[in-house]
Amino acid sequence: MAGASGDCTASRARGQPGLVHRKHGGPFTGTERCLADIFSSEALGWIVHVKGVREVAPNLYVCSPLVMPPFGSLIRRQINRHILLPAIARTARRLGMRNVLVWTYLPTDSAVELVKLFRNSLGASIYHCLADFSALSAQLSDQVFTNCSRLSERLCQWNDNVSIFPPGVDLAAFPPDGPLEQPVRSGDSVRFDSSEHAAQSGPVIGYVGGLHRHVDFDLLAEMADARPNWSWVLIGPFQTSVEKLRGKDNVLLLGPKPHEQLVLYVRSFDVCLVPYVKSVYTETVVPAKLNEYLAVGKPVVATDLPTIREFNDRHNVLITTENRADKFLQAIEDALRLPNDSETIKRRRQVAALCDWNLQLIAMSDLIEQKLSEKGPSGC
Repeated sequence: MAGASGDCTASRARGQPGLVHRKHGGPFTGTERCLADIFSSEALGWIVHVKGVREVAPNLYVCSPLVMPPFGSLIRRQINRHILLPAIARTARRLGMRNVLVWTYLPTDSAVELVKLFRNSLGASIYHCLADFSALSAQLSDQVFTNCSRLSERLCQWNDNVSIFPPGVDLAAFPPDGPLEQPVRSGDSVRFDSSEHAAQSGPVIGYVGGLHRHVDFDLLAEMADARPNWSWVLIGPFQTSVEKLRGKDNVLLLGPKPHEQLVLYVRSFDVCLVPYVKSVYTETVVPAKLNEYLAVGKPVVATDLPTIREFNDRHNVLITTENRADKFLQAIEDALRLPNDSETIKRRRQVAALCDWNLQLIAMSDLIEQKLSEKGPSGC
């Protein structure tokens, strides 16, 4: 990985491992999520198919082979070991890859085998740990990246080279100024202008992100019932049942939107939410949406998860609260009373800028280059 953020990019196909050739000097591999669906016996022939390598930019290649779901039966692991891994190795040889940099996010059994396959004295392996998964990848890795201090403390038991990088934000994609107007429904003539809407029916309270099992739907439903004159706008894919919110006149479930349009909706929000449940999983979650909200200069009310409290202890720019309707509503009302002047917006954006992806990638690149230089001048 080179020392500037523009020098290295990876095409990430959800659910599939990827093989990527870096722009300057040599290649690296990046392993993404394995397929979540359970293959039927009739689909086994599909497993052996490997898509051709695609050159997505000059000297940047992506290979997305199919893979059996992780942590399954012995036969699944054997299929991955004897079909998937050799296919990746052949692709690496065709691309002239020698000392490979393997970067894995999810420590599946296949990812661990991939690290072992390419492990040598001049290559390197990076484990980017975003949740409390297996320690094995940390033990095998030359460098570990993680998103919060809690995970860092755990990972330091197995690896001395652990660095914290919270989720980044593309500041250019979330500017605070621009038009407020945005359609609320596809094909609907209604326009969603926050200033007009607030004058008619109260403030607009918004959420952007996956509607998954870690979102507190009971909390949202109770608050929507308690404040019928507020508009509750939720944008993101439905990853679990949202029936508790359907049918409420003041709740808009808009589904997923193109990433480049998200800023238009966030600008229309008076307060942005992170209404997560408290669980073992969310103890180490650092929502990327925090910095996206702040980049637009919006006030944020969030469940007081450990990672969010830690973030706020450093920056004092959020309102955190228990996930009880009365407490959350009071926090939202407090947020509505906060100043919305240019200095306040600037301060929020300055906090988000600390996690600018450009800066994060440069810092990560420097650490990786250091590891490669320690292994020898011909590394990667």
